Amino acid sequence: MAKVKTSVIVQLAILVLAAVAAGVSCIWSHEIELKTGLLHEEEVILAEGISGSLSVYYVDVGQGDCTVISLPDGKTIIIDGGENNKKTETAIDSFIAETFTDFKYFDYAILTHPDSDHCGSLDYALEKYPARVSYRPNVEAVGTNANPTVDPGKADLSPGAVTKNTAAYAKCITAMYAENADFTPTVYVTDPADENQTISGGEGDDYYSLTFFSPLSKDYSDWNDYSPIMILEYRGFKFAMSGDAEKANEAEFVAKVNAAKTDGVTDKYDIFTDDFCVNAIKTGHHGSRTSTSQAYIDVMTTEDGAKNVYYIISCGDGNSYGHPHSETLDKLDGMNVPEANILRTDKVGTITLTVKEDGEEGDGYALFYGNSKSDQAPGKPSQPSEPEEPTEPPETKTVYVYYKLGEIDITWPLVVWVAYAIFAVLVLSNLLVKPQAKRSGRKR
Repeated sequence: MAKVKTSVIVQLAILVLAAVAAGVSCIWSHEIELKTGLLHEEEVILAEGISGSLSVYYVDVGQGDCTVISLPDGKTIIIDGGENNKKTETAIDSFIAETFTDFKYFDYAILTHPDSDHCGSLDYALEKYPARVSYRPNVEAVGTNANPTVDPGKADLSPGAVTKNTAAYAKCITAMYAENADFTPTVYVTDPADENQTISGGEGDDYYSLTFFSPLSKDYSDWNDYSPIMILEYRGFKFAMSGDAEKANEAEFVAKVNAAKTDGVTDKYDIFTDDFCVNAIKTGHHGSRTSTSQAYIDVMTTEDGAKNVYYIISCGDGNSYGHPHSETLDKLDGMNVPEANILRTDKVGTITLTVKEDGEEGDGYALFYGNSKSDQAPGKPSQPSEPEEPTEPPETKTVYVYYKLGEIDITWPLVVWVAYAIFAVLVLSNLLVKPQAKRSGRKR
């Protein structure tokens, strides 16, 4: 009897030790998977020219800004991240969970300027979903007096760049530069003169672009004016965005556009011809009276087209700033913009504009607000629809791929715990069979 008890104790101890060993081995699962070949490298061509839709989500984050763009090739952009509070973090989490499947990272992140209602929860988003490429304002992050910070991108700022001493801005900038297991991010100081900063992809009719046209100065007296004026375009549909750009930034931009008409220089500002017209304008600074001037609107639209444009206002319900200001709403009313075209997050929540195939029009594409098709027609693409033939081979990246059993990835934790389960069943079966056999022997 004593021997039986000893045997049982030994076998149970072996089970426990085996479980501990299996659990410990999972700590090094990635290295083991590479060594055993369960996880192997494959070279894949980065997606280009994949026909699809483009969606712009003006996320409802209360009194703040957060825009997410889903591009036709599956890449994503986040512009700003709302205020620094739990409510905003929850709004971002809920939006991503409801919109994407197995979301892991952003391809691009853009912080328009260092105010907390734009950078406040962007660090939270980037810590969970890092961005491969980020854009930041020419403002040094120094943290607070109680918790000073060294800006990881200080060397890339212009000499004598102004400083912002808030924890929210410092955390956001730090998150942009943080390395992770999959990649080391690239961070640009937003500069419209740097053509390499243009975000683009696709080929032929599937070509898309997001182009920066401001800020045109290195320093401003107002934080808001560090915001870039951007045009997003796909299949002739155009979206204008400007963060909180105020009078100084907008005035420089308008002057640059007007000068481009007669300066004899061929550059990206030449797209703003007399017939240039966007389909949507995200009003600057949450619909403030100090942004989205008439001169700015006149650059972005034709006189006839202005009343058909969607005007998006991101603001919080009952906010203390009075956004949107009555002057902005009166201006739109004077342009005969119908109320249905003034879209406010405080009234309707998250706003979604999508360029996608129109089933009623065969192979044509149309602009949709939610599920409702817009009457707006695409304009002539202002970016080349046929990019020059690449002189280099297609861009590739190395990815790690698991062997699969059907749709199941064969990972090390899966292998080790399945093996342990089989081992445990055998050991427990042996423990149960022995007493049975002993009792049967006594009866005889």
